[in-house]
Amino acid sequence: MVEVRFFLPLRAMRLAVLFILTTIIYSCTPKGPQTFDSPYVGKSREELILAKGVANEVKIYDNAEVFIYKTKEEYYGKKPPVDKDGNLRKPKEIIVIEYIYYINNDGMVYKYQVWRKKYSTKKP
Repeated sequence: MVEVRFFLPLRAMRLAVLFILTTIIYSCTPKGPQTFDSPYVGKSREELILAKGVANEVKIYDNAEVFIYKTKEEYYGKKPPVDKDGNLRKPKEIIVIEYIYYINNDGMVYKYQVWRKKYSTKKP
């Protein structure tokens, strides 16, 4: 009787394990804002405005006023953003970062979150 064995080469097994681990890690990352500590948590609304300036957006939720400060970063890759003729290149990727401060009814900052949103400039 002839015994047939199927085996994957060691390299293919390593790649399969790496692929599975990468998939698990990527699928477990948070999709929304992430909560962090901030030196402004526990400070008043006025202290936040004095330090950070006027918010880009102000929203009102149930018992909270939300101040949102936005920044925009453009990634051009290894090439400089301006070509030899002085024309501005289109960025490869745009990242908008929202710094979100939650303020309670007493006017105190009680929560801070950061939300990074990536936008690709490539056409589908």
